[in-house]
Amino acid sequence: MKNLQIIPGGILVIALLFCAGTVAALSDNSAGDEGTGDISEDIAPYNGPIGADSPLHGLKLAMEDLDETFTFNETQRVEKRLDHAQLRIAEVRRELELNRTVTAEWALELYRQKLNRTEGSLTLFESNATGLVHAQKMIARHHSVLANLLLLYPNNTGLARAYNNSLFVERKFEEKTEMRIDRFIEKNNKTVFKAVKLEIRKQDPARDDRTADGGAMEQDRDKIREKIKDQNGVYMVNGTITRQGDLRNDTLSIMKNPQEEKGSSRDKGKNGRE
Repeated sequence: MKNLQIIPGGILVIALLFCAGTVAALSDNSAGDEGTGDISEDIAPYNGPIGADSPLHGLKLAMEDLDETFTFNETQRVEKRLDHAQLRIAEVRRELELNRTVTAEWALELYRQKLNRTEGSLTLFESNATGLVHAQKMIARHHSVLANLLLLYPNNTGLARAYNNSLFVERKFEEKTEMRIDRFIEKNNKTVFKAVKLEIRKQDPARDDRTADGGAMEQDRDKIREKIKDQNGVYMVNGTITRQGDLRNDTLSIMKNPQEEKGSSRDKGKNGRE
């Protein structure tokens, strides 16, 4: 009988420890959330005891879901969900650094599930829901970090899907808040995200599309181009945006240096004449 009483108590203690561990992990990996509502750019690799490779990871996920379920304020629930999605990115970084591709893919799939739930919950909010702006900044951070990870792991299809998912959810936030999130570099070279009113959209939707896509997206493509230039035989990355309804897909294709191609053609012709 005593043993039967001890088991529920032990489970409760473990649950509380997991909750505390999750909060600490989120704090460790938040990389600079500020009281002003502006957030910094990076998400540090997960450094806690229960990563994506741990046999206790499933229990950790269950406690996160429980935490979301018992958060009755809808805006806070969205923020918690994105906090947990951010934790998945931190776990992905750790697994990729340790070359554990299987568990990295697992964490990326969990990230996709969190974003799907987040996107679904946005239907509860009315247009111009400014209370979501901080959560919108969080998803903009995800987008930025995933773009940087793609520079390091350009052939990782799971990362590419996660990047596209973050862009899709970011656009859904824009529709609800009528705001977009821009990056600003402060005097101390710190990059922060700040909300900008989308007033142009009502006057010139085409121009707004160019602004929304051409701001953060073009910065990411510029970074990728610079990275690719350093690789042998590769000249640039051509980033294109295709629309299917509201879904945006960023397709990155590697192209050879045109000058090298022309040079090789001239050499072939010269050899033929000789």
